[in-house]
Amino acid sequence: MKNVLSNKILAWYDNHQRDLPWRRYRGFQDRIYKVLVSEFMLQQTQVKTVIPFFNKFLKAFPNLKKLSKANLNKVYKLWQGLGYYSRAKNLLNTAKIVQSKYKGTLPDDFETLKSFPGIGDYTASAIMAIAFNKDFIGIDGNVERFVARLFGYKNNKKNFKNCIFLKLKEIKSENNFSQFAQPLMELGALVCIPKNPK
Repeated sequence: MKNVLSNKILAWYDNHQRDLPWRRYRGFQDRIYKVLVSEFMLQQTQVKTVIPFFNKFLKAFPNLKKLSKANLNKVYKLWQGLGYYSRAKNLLNTAKIVQSKYKGTLPDDFETLKSFPGIGDYTASAIMAIAFNKDFIGIDGNVERFVARLFGYKNNKKNFKNCIFLKLKEIKSENNFSQFAQPLMELGALVCIPKNPK
């Protein structure tokens, strides 16, 4: 059951994943940086809204080193229209900390990531899975809804979130954590939508 289900989810993703700019990268460090920026921008904001802002931001700040040297006003200007400006400030401060304290390399440690401004459990989990291919899954509304519907869970129990987490542990891919985390979000965003799921 586990392998059949995880393989079906991965196969669906191979055929239906969106071509998003943060999924195109030139190497490992480029991947980590793009995941970091996109995860900050995607907090409380839809993918289609983020895409043009992400592209503009990456033109101005193509890597973490350049971002770490940026002026906050310039970062705010590029963020204008995206809202929740504290995210921009937190992203800049995170880049400065990583550049000065970690020699420009984002640490692949969950607790360390959570110590950075603006990074909580979900964002740290998403970065660990997507950027570093570590055994984590960021559980956002999309993932929660998809898993709950798949297994018939109702969001009326005290331990609802824990049930989702445990079920994900059961069905997840054994080693391809990055590729497994992303289709769960994608299925929730494209197919298992809040109203009139496809």
